[in-house]
Amino acid sequence: MDHSIAQELADKVAASILRAGRSKTSVAAAAGIPGTTFNRKINGHVEFTMGELVRIARVLEVAPSTLTPSAFLARDAA
Repeated sequence: MDHSIAQELADKVAASILRAGRSKTSVAAAAGIPGTTFNRKINGHVEFTMGELVRIARVLEVAPSTLTPSAFLARDAA
């Protein structure tokens, strides 16, 4: 596992939860992710799956792309 990617995902999810004014517990439950699993992921120890990120995005009412790693962003052609 690439720790930097896991941490980037965790940071993006945590920031989105904060902006939405939600609790981590409520988001985990609404996204169908067990609390202990969600805690390991939000702390950057384990990566979120794409499916989990999509479910979290739905719960937070944000575009899934806001939660994906920066490596997924399109780059301008040189």
